[in-house]
Amino acid sequence: MTLLGKSKVISVNSLSTSGRKLPTFELMFFLGEEVIVFSVENLVGKSIPPSELRGFVEDITIDGISYVDPGNYLRLGELVVKVKSVGVDSVPVSSKRGEIVRQQGLWCEVKKDGRVKVGDMVYVMRPISVGVIVASDKGSKGEREDISGRVIEEKIIEIGGEVKHYFIVPDEIDVISKKIKELASLGCDLVLTSGGTGWSKRDVTPEATIRVIEKEIPGLAEIMRIEGYKRTPFSVLSRAVAGIVGETVVINLPGSPKGVRESLELLMPVLLHGIGVLKGWDRECGKIK
Repeated sequence: MTLLGKSKVISVNSLSTSGRKLPTFELMFFLGEEVIVFSVENLVGKSIPPSELRGFVEDITIDGISYVDPGNYLRLGELVVKVKSVGVDSVPVSSKRGEIVRQQGLWCEVKKDGRVKVGDMVYVMRPISVGVIVASDKGSKGEREDISGRVIEEKIIEIGGEVKHYFIVPDEIDVISKKIKELASLGCDLVLTSGGTGWSKRDVTPEATIRVIEKEIPGLAEIMRIEGYKRTPFSVLSRAVAGIVGETVVINLPGSPKGVRESLELLMPVLLHGIGVLKGWDRECGKIK
């Protein structure tokens, strides 16, 4: 599955001035920080004293997931982290709890800032390889700063998306279609384009996409237009399309940073399952909330 499991946060812990971990209800974590996540499922049959279990176990304690592979992503409330290793050699073994953390604690790196509080849902996600193509004549010449592409990088991490390839290209059908095929051949699970979906003569991203895709996914483009219309009537003017090339999903996003953000917020809840079905990871329909 793309979504590998669900859990809940049962403890969030802060480092005191004495160096001890102290339980708190909510805590903010920042990009690049290292965090240890631990599942109480691994304590079953380990004879851990209740005083050690109920109070705190490292930075964040979750319940309901027994094992996570290195490289997987965890979304805990607002926070997104990537699992670097299972087991943490640097943790001193001074108790039963410390021994288990040393062997099975999840050593993670924060990939997206966020607050975590007791009771938050936890999602375990398989990493998704993402390619980004920004279609812009001015951007390809360095005459315009690319903000939309950065928004894609910022948002896609919430479903475990890793931007592996990133191109800014001119509004040329041949160039855009060639890049889409190139990213599919490089093994990208998802290719997101930004820009070139309007009515001007230089807007050719949909035509370039249609030239390449083998199957269309009309619902994705339709929902972007329908929901976008609730914010601005001009959304229905978008000619964006979405489709499949081999085992790669291709989606045309708007050119504006605001449009990119709003569109991804609409699509991300279903992308995990859709990509999972396409790749053969998910076998049945399911719910992702």
